[in-house]
Amino acid sequence: MKTINLPPDNSAAPPGRQSHQARIFTLLGGNGSGKSLFMNEIARLNAEDAYPVSAVTGGIPGRVTGTLSQLMAALSLEEEKVRFNSLRSIWEETFPGNKIDIVDGKARIRNRSGKDSIGIRSLSRGEKAALYYVASALLAPPKALILVDSPTLFLHPTAVGILWDRIERSRNDCRFVYDTYDANFTAGQTRRTAIWIKDYNAANHTWRYQIIADGELPDEVFLQMMGSRRPILFTEGDTSHSIDMRLYSVVFPEFTVKPLGSCDKVIESTRTMQSLRTMHRIESYGLVDRDRRSEQEVEYLQAKHILVPEVAEIENIFLAPGVVETMAEIRNRNPKKVIKAVRQEVMRKFEQMLESQALQHTRHRMKRDVERKIDARFTCITALELHIKSLIKKLKPRETYDQLIAEFRRMVRGGDYEGVLRVFNHKPIFTGSCVAAALGFSSIDEYVTGVIATMKRGDMQAERLRLEIRKLFS
Repeated sequence: MKTINLPPDNSAAPPGRQSHQARIFTLLGGNGSGKSLFMNEIARLNAEDAYPVSAVTGGIPGRVTGTLSQLMAALSLEEEKVRFNSLRSIWEETFPGNKIDIVDGKARIRNRSGKDSIGIRSLSRGEKAALYYVASALLAPPKALILVDSPTLFLHPTAVGILWDRIERSRNDCRFVYDTYDANFTAGQTRRTAIWIKDYNAANHTWRYQIIADGELPDEVFLQMMGSRRPILFTEGDTSHSIDMRLYSVVFPEFTVKPLGSCDKVIESTRTMQSLRTMHRIESYGLVDRDRRSEQEVEYLQAKHILVPEVAEIENIFLAPGVVETMAEIRNRNPKKVIKAVRQEVMRKFEQMLESQALQHTRHRMKRDVERKIDARFTCITALELHIKSLIKKLKPRETYDQLIAEFRRMVRGGDYEGVLRVFNHKPIFTGSCVAAALGFSSIDEYVTGVIATMKRGDMQAERLRLEIRKLFS
């Protein structure tokens, strides 16, 4: 793959022009960091291959110029049938139910009803932008360096991911550089390499920047990107390895999703952002696993803008009846048979581990209560010792354990599958369940990827799947 020449980095040792062999770059930086100038410099340094694309200015170099109408006219020519078919495929995947075709040499679009067709001038601003981006990319010269200004502008969050994913795949001979203020655009796509532009030295025409190849954005970058004013959703996990970022960025596309690692950090960060609301006016929420929290703990967190699902941990979302049945329909499997098989396997394993699960829940409650009860003021060490000795009678671990055993046994006897998913903290049950095989996937990882990819499609099935998952947070 051909390298991309980058502007001078005045923080490098020694300073000077840089180059990097990556196919997809995203430029990130706050106002005044020189990001637009950085993009212009990339265009100059790679002038032979540079192909700027902007839905704002509409300027396209090369054999096609200017407006969306001109781009579509070029694709309507007989010799451009192959490219137009690619455009049709990308368009219909991004906007399911809508059809696009050439009628009397002009592009016409039909909506889901299929009754009346409209011309491109009657499209919404977001639809025009999407069509413009696709047409521009398809008409780019072979092996071009496509420089995209504001790739999320005018586009609905649910359409952004699938649109650019399909464009990049349709032009896998090309390289892409995106200039954006949207941190989600980079964080949700680990195959993209980010360039964090920190500042610009006008006197020397150099920049100070950092190449971030693993998709994990530093907190400083994230805070700069908050200028987008999109509400923030803090989650557990990390960008590179956990499911959280991949799943929640498509389940909650209206949020900027920021993984923070531990649940404690999510809770604290949400509390801090809420306390500073008058300063930044940005809506912020947290999202943590239910784990072994009691109903009282969950209610407390929800009152603090912390979302808690009706399942014990994120893996259990993929075992929820609505999710499994929807995926079964999409995969042309019998939904009732699939969920029955998955339910039986999960219930069987829970019954085997019932006592150990009750013990773990008891341990969690004892730990929480000890922290609360021991956090009192004591006048001397003797008073503290007496207090600790009395805790066994106050905490009543055996009584709590027996209550949990009885509750869990009622779930098993009553076939309360949803109740079991709410309390069953055991990650191996997900990897060891039959759900992937029952749905025709070769592995659990492939199943997870399949669920996320479905929601990126933006069609009615994607919306149904997204709704089924969001129900778990109501």
